[in-house]
Amino acid sequence: MSRKKCHIGLNFDVMQSIAAWPVHAHHAGMKHILPLVAALMLSACVKPVPPERIAQAGPVFAPEIAFAGDLTGRGVLQTPGGKPARGITVKSHGWVQGDGSFRLDQTITDDRGKVSQRHWIMAKAGEGRYLATLSDAAGPVTAEVTGNLFHLKYLMKKPFVTMEQWLWLMPDGRTIMNEGTVRMPGRTVARLSEVIVREGEPVR
Repeated sequence: MSRKKCHIGLNFDVMQSIAAWPVHAHHAGMKHILPLVAALMLSACVKPVPPERIAQAGPVFAPEIAFAGDLTGRGVLQTPGGKPARGITVKSHGWVQGDGSFRLDQTITDDRGKVSQRHWIMAKAGEGRYLATLSDAAGPVTAEVTGNLFHLKYLMKKPFVTMEQWLWLMPDGRTIMNEGTVRMPGRTVARLSEVIVREGEPVR
């Protein structure tokens, strides 16, 4: 008898539970990562929610509004081959610059204590489209909005490695679900599941 193959997808019950964590210093947040990893692993066979349905479930995703101010993201990076999942915490601060473009600075800390920084620059390029650059990317970023769904795709600085992200702004106007996939030709390198929480006023 053949075993049913699991499809790794986004489990919104688990992701909402991450969003409910209190926002403390990143060291305090890291102690919650291990039970989160276990929950995400157990949820790996849950069928993902279709993006076209989620894209109608919340406010319109305008990144220059959704990412403005301070945000905290907590998530798990999973790699194939049975390697242990890694917990990450992302502190972000976004603002509109003098030239009208939007800048987002991020500090990423993993559960091993490694810290890295990156920044995004985005500018609107038409209805539902943005021109974007990322310090981690080897070239321009494809950035598109459909309802409350923000879709990103870019080539990373490592040769032939691409990153694709789907971010959903939830109906509360404060919570953003982020699912990312890192790929090389012919195979998936890693999957990211993250919950980002805005501080301050929710998006209306």
